[in-house]
Amino acid sequence: MSDFDLAVIIPAWNERENIENLVPAVQKVVSGLGIRAEILVIDGGSRDGTAEAATRLGARALPQQERGYGGALMAGFASATAPYVVTMDADLSHPPTFIADLWARRDQAELIIASRYVPGGKAVMSHFRRLLSRILNLVFRVALRLPARDLSSGFRLYRQEVLKQLHLESRDFDVMEEILVLVHRQGGRILEVPFQYMPRLSGSSHAKLIRFGWAYLKTLARMLRLRWGG
Repeated sequence: MSDFDLAVIIPAWNERENIENLVPAVQKVVSGLGIRAEILVIDGGSRDGTAEAATRLGARALPQQERGYGGALMAGFASATAPYVVTMDADLSHPPTFIADLWARRDQAELIIASRYVPGGKAVMSHFRRLLSRILNLVFRVALRLPARDLSSGFRLYRQEVLKQLHLESRDFDVMEEILVLVHRQGGRILEVPFQYMPRLSGSSHAKLIRFGWAYLKTLARMLRLRWGG
């Protein structure tokens, strides 16, 4: 029996300043919900004191053993003991207050997504980036026949019992789609909750985004084999 009701997993790399704001904000939200939560900051080799800041603020800082975003999630999933798990970004693009919205729906599905692309959701980004994201999500959703519109959102709530049944191979951001495919294949319910995404202010060239899109199309081929390969 876990001492916690919820685990909050935050992958981080050189995010000390954001962690110093994020961890207390998460603590305030879960305190308001009247639940016990463990905050797990998965440190990907930061050199700015990210892990030390997390520990000082009462979170557990865990070193990431395997590469990529997928490796960070795996480290968090392996260490979490609570029956429910939230994953969120360290860069403050995922407001901690929305944890309450996910928690309120926890009994409605095995996987709940903070979604930019359902009615009421919103994504503040450049027109080009929004178009590319929309196209990629549409292609993945139709090709894989998944009951979700925002397949790449990393702000999610999971039931721990479902996570323990997953055997993940992805180590990069394609872990988002792999988890959805596996949960859906196992009969897990997937629910999307409208969410307004506000990314950190940073620019990306069109060339970089096009390369990103091409990488995701290669990921699609692998996901198709996973989804329909038996």
